[in-house]
Amino acid sequence: MDENPENHAMTNIVQKRLKAIRSEKMIKQPSPLQEVLKMTQQERKGFWRDQFKKCIKCYGCIDICPVYVEEPDGLNLSKWVERGQVPPPFPLFHLIRAYQVWDTCVLCGECENTCPAHIPLKTIQDFVRYLPPEEVFEVIPGLENEARDEILNFVERRKRSSRRISYAV
Repeated sequence: MDENPENHAMTNIVQKRLKAIRSEKMIKQPSPLQEVLKMTQQERKGFWRDQFKKCIKCYGCIDICPVYVEEPDGLNLSKWVERGQVPPPFPLFHLIRAYQVWDTCVLCGECENTCPAHIPLKTIQDFVRYLPPEEVFEVIPGLENEARDEILNFVERRKRSSRRISYAV
């Protein structure tokens, strides 16, 4: 894996993946993102519960991520999710994982491609990237208030130093 000379910190794997995404001319079937947005609140809760209970917490989605860097002042998974807990608390593990790279994610989809449980992780990342947290909590329901507040505080702190100025949608 080599660093991309055109965009430092983006590996050539991510660059190739982005080129493949951009070359896609038509949508063959609705994406998981489109499917989730059409669901009712109750259907969403059931959908995500079914997805997240498949998680074996292998951390492959974190290990493969080209932009993940654990920060001391960031959201700390070990504070919220006990090691070895399978499945991890619904939907806490996956939302924290998504918000850890909230403002640096390149949407390469490698987290989803390597997931042995085939959880739609890029869809989660799309929601986190393009929707304000309050709307993410509606689309991916089930988060307890304490964790929700921690994520909101984290996002607010990161906005000040983020490369991402505002939500795209």
